[in-house]
Amino acid sequence: MLKGLKRNAIKKSAEAYLKERETRSQNISNLKTLAVLIDATQSINIVSLLKLANELGVKSEELKVIGYKEDQKEIIDDKDAAYYNDKSFGVNGAIKSKSLQDFVDKDFDVLINFYEKNSVELNYVAAASKAKFKVGFAEVDNRINDLIIGSTTNDTNLFISELKKYLKILQII
Repeated sequence: MLKGLKRNAIKKSAEAYLKERETRSQNISNLKTLAVLIDATQSINIVSLLKLANELGVKSEELKVIGYKEDQKEIIDDKDAAYYNDKSFGVNGAIKSKSLQDFVDKDFDVLINFYEKNSVELNYVAAASKAKFKVGFAEVDNRINDLIIGSTTNDTNLFISELKKYLKILQII
């Protein structure tokens, strides 16, 4: 029951962020910082994300990857990514994890929501992020993203090529 209350509070907070959200893509003159939000329960190759950052002209130290691990008892960050779980949120839906709060508060140029499963915890972080431009997949709540790419997380090459094409059209890269 407590988990249900927490999920409802997180969902309510995400809705509040979505209502106040405005598109700020015009503020990006040159892509320098990139963030990637992943569903860490899926097997996602971090090397492909580094390749993506490189192809977009972002230095590896300017790439931040954070992943959600559902039902994990203990979260251990590694050198490539930070992680969060259900315990990273308080009962009222507020963020308790410092690394997650830092991620949400950082003003990234582009946030890639690299997940297809509509998860309250992933959607909350994506909606709360202060990133200037957000990119994601069609299966996720379309109010979160400024650009929706019609591919899957399994076809990273198609995703990368489509993302590059649209970022060039929007004069972000």
